[in-house]
Amino acid sequence: MPCCGKKRSSASLIGTATMASAVPVPAGTALRPLQFEYLGGSVLTMTGQGTGLQYRFVGYGARASVDPRDRPSLARVPQLREVMRAKGLVS
Repeated sequence: MPCCGKKRSSASLIGTATMASAVPVPAGTALRPLQFEYLGGSVLTMTGQGTGLQYRFVGYGARASVDPRDRPSLARVPQLREVMRAKGLVS
């Protein structure tokens, strides 16, 4: 059966995160996603230590929304930097 190209188009996604496992969040806790930007030149895939979510960055400048519980593990990667939000903005 010929390929319909779905695998190729999904491989070009930039800054995607996939669920590997769910970590319970205490009731009443609001977790706002963070943004991380990749400064490397190829592809980086890593798993957040807090949630088990897998994050994939494709090429320089790729961004991904990151669960705050994964912040410490992603912040240790030299090619990643957290994108700071402007204060006073409501999203």
